[in-house]
Amino acid sequence: MERSTLPTRDFAASVERGLHIAIGVVILAKTSVFASALTARASYDARDVLLSVLVLVCVGTAGVRCVLGRPGRVDVLLCTVAMTAGALLHQGTTPLAGAADSPIIHLVEPMLLVVAARLPVRTVLAIAGLYVALRWETGRSAAALFHGFQEAVFITGSALAVFALVGLMRRTSARAEEALRAEGARQAAEDSRAEVEATAFVHDDLVPALLSVASLPRAEPTSAAAAAALDGLTAQAPTWSRAHLADQVRTVADSSGLDVLLVVRGRRTAVPEDVRDALVGAVREALRNVARHSGGHRATITVVQRPGRVSITVEDDGVGFAVTPGVGLRVAVTGRVEAAGGTAVVESTPGVGTVVTLAWRARRLHRLLGLSPDTDTFARAAVGRPGRAALQMCGTLAGTYVASSVLLAIDGTPQVGSWLGAAVVMALVLLIAARMDRGPVPAWLLVAGAVVPALVLAAALPAVPEESLGGLGSWLIEMSALPAMVLAWVLSRRLVLLLLVPSVVAVAVVAVQADVATADLPHLLVVLPLNTLFVAVVIGVCRRAGLVLAGIGASSGTDRGSAARSLLGPLLPEVERTLARPTCTETAAGAAVLAHSVRDCLYLPGPTHLALREELHQLRRGGAQVVVTLHQDLATSATLASALAVLRGVSPVRVTLSGTALQTSLVVVPAVPDAAAGTLTSALPRTWVATFDPDATLLTGPPGDLEAEAVGASRALSRPGGRLPAPG
Repeated sequence: MERSTLPTRDFAASVERGLHIAIGVVILAKTSVFASALTARASYDARDVLLSVLVLVCVGTAGVRCVLGRPGRVDVLLCTVAMTAGALLHQGTTPLAGAADSPIIHLVEPMLLVVAARLPVRTVLAIAGLYVALRWETGRSAAALFHGFQEAVFITGSALAVFALVGLMRRTSARAEEALRAEGARQAAEDSRAEVEATAFVHDDLVPALLSVASLPRAEPTSAAAAAALDGLTAQAPTWSRAHLADQVRTVADSSGLDVLLVVRGRRTAVPEDVRDALVGAVREALRNVARHSGGHRATITVVQRPGRVSITVEDDGVGFAVTPGVGLRVAVTGRVEAAGGTAVVESTPGVGTVVTLAWRARRLHRLLGLSPDTDTFARAAVGRPGRAALQMCGTLAGTYVASSVLLAIDGTPQVGSWLGAAVVMALVLLIAARMDRGPVPAWLLVAGAVVPALVLAAALPAVPEESLGGLGSWLIEMSALPAMVLAWVLSRRLVLLLLVPSVVAVAVVAVQADVATADLPHLLVVLPLNTLFVAVVIGVCRRAGLVLAGIGASSGTDRGSAARSLLGPLLPEVERTLARPTCTETAAGAAVLAHSVRDCLYLPGPTHLALREELHQLRRGGAQVVVTLHQDLATSATLASALAVLRGVSPVRVTLSGTALQTSLVVVPAVPDAAAGTLTSALPRTWVATFDPDATLLTGPPGDLEAEAVGASRALSRPGGRLPAPG
């Protein structure tokens, strides 16, 4: 059985929560830039202080509410009030378009909140119109109106690109949510079908095959029936899902037929697909060795996950061994893991057990950069063609930047160097996007995505007039981030930010040489990483949806063989050995007992009745004839198993188990000897009663749960006048 463990939390809500955090962080960061600019002002009056505090309180409240996951219309209103107050700070003045002291910084905040609150696009246009009106009102000049229009076009285009990207994210997450629901229903139906088929297989094929081995071990039909039954149990074609490593290990443990305790420590860490398959395959083989050779049916698996490393330990308390590990361990465990770049150590002590330790550690550079081949896979699962999706977003942004440059040219500021640089950047974007749609991006193109924008900025920005460098005249800076935004579809956020380092350095050098005001430096240097990080976070959410979709697409439901193996539980190794050697005298002698114990798995399924099935099996192996005629399904059977354990000491010839979920009876033939009657009575659970007759002994009591009974008794005694119920 190999399938992904489906998330229990609502996926769409989780995605929306991540978006709110990203928007809230951007808003708070931009407010911090505004606060730093305030400290550079030469003078303040009461009106300026009041308006500044109003901006900080309104935006801070909205940003915190967004981070906490509660954005709404009131937050859009708060940010609109802050935008108005920011514009009134410059009453009678006309700040340069896009400069650090321009109210443009407060135009971004309400537009992002519109996205978080899921309001229509027309709200963005209304806010942009209000902003232009405010710019006119505060400046009262054609320059103020034109600057307001320039800034409104710039930010509105960016907001529309965010709308498109977030819309894509929400559609992808909704598709993943719908796929999760459909997969859950499919798996439930498939599991139910597999369980029905497994029950029929065990009843119609497996039990008759075991009985044939017991009665006619050397007959040709017996060998054929045994071989067919063994194929039905062991034949499987595992399909590795794209679930997390711990989920796959849990699936393997559940289908092993063993009583496995799984311990998972640490946070989920990204593991390459080939390494994940090797580790899971090694765990499967280690559990098979536990089932076949340890002599027990219990194992403990410990999965420890740390950033860039994984350790898995499979322990059993079986017979162990003192010789060199066999071919199965050397090839299917040690060799498999080492071939994937990990290590495997097998330690065993006779009489104590065996410990298999598997470990994998990412190479330091890969770990530092967050490189994973799965990133590209999940991006393709999310949007099909990540290059095309990236172009849709970048096309909107590029159109915004071109429109801003045209408005600047109309205003008398032509920027031929910036236009040529923008053409080079867009050519690089088209090249990266086309390569992404064909397959993984090569290393040389990643280098180009980092170096080319930095060279463009270093060549074009010095030609920008100094008075425009702190404003919209430096629109090429934001344009230069487009290659990194495209690559964000297939790279980790750490690596995307690393690609921006050369560009940030180039901007800083040009700004220092141009004597840009200190207040403008944060405005110039923060915009590149902040905007790109926001886009990378939203794209990362899309990839997360792609992980879910890829896992569903590669998963497979429970098959009949897996369900049958799970149904048999600890009996599976013994059943496989018997079917594999049907003509062996030793296995044939116990086949009849095994057949009846297998039949018990049909009427007493699951781990709840494991102890009861084990006691029935041990009674049969001791020579007793056991007859089970239960009239209702038992919810629990702990006390019944405890009562049966007492009978092993008196070596009964026949034990008949009958009754209902409320009262069960055990008839023991012949009667328990008088010498053992006292020992039997004292060893029985307190809720059971023994009746001794000359020919048989009758034991009656509830099948119940020992722990539940103990809690109930404790509560009864804690009540005033409370006492235990009388036996029987």
